[in-house]
Amino acid sequence: MPSVTRPARDDSHRTIVEQQVLEAVERLLARGESFTSLGVQRIAAEAGMARTTFYGHFRDKASLLIRVTESATLRLFTVAADWVRDPDSTREDLERTLSELIKEYRTHAPLLRAVNELAAYEPAVEEFWRAAIDDFATLIAERIMREQASRRSAPRKHADTTATWIAWGTERTIAMHVTAHPDDTRSDAALAAGIAAATWATVQHV
Repeated sequence: MPSVTRPARDDSHRTIVEQQVLEAVERLLARGESFTSLGVQRIAAEAGMARTTFYGHFRDKASLLIRVTESATLRLFTVAADWVRDPDSTREDLERTLSELIKEYRTHAPLLRAVNELAAYEPAVEEFWRAAIDDFATLIAERIMREQASRRSAPRKHADTTATWIAWGTERTIAMHVTAHPDDTRSDAALAAGIAAATWATVQHV
């Protein structure tokens, strides 16, 4: 009779291995390594595992990047989604949320730069990252339509386009800011305040 606890152990082992690889990749990228130049053997060695163990969990480097980015950005997208879904969230809440997003982006900046780099020529990575941002844009569109409905007036158009602009514009603005100021967080608060003001005004008046 098969053990009913086996899947739980397998899931736990997989989580541990993936966390080891995530930490290894981020350490290597933080040292200035390019993801495209990293070989599987180098990543496996940094993670303290055999090459065969690596391939037991990841099909190739693209699938590795997708998996570790999903794990690394889970909190980033959760924090953002919490603000969008909360009907009582304010502009001040949005500013605090954006401050957290910028902090999280800084934590994983080398990894996210690698995602944007590979997305330019690796279809699987491009599809993954586009879907992640587009899913967030869908949440924003729903928020916009709720705001429109609450005004008791005829619904206005362009919720989807506006949401896409906010989602991608915020991601690109934060990415460029962190790249331009990798070790200087003093301007992060001003950036959060500026994006919050623009986003709030847009959501309220579109």
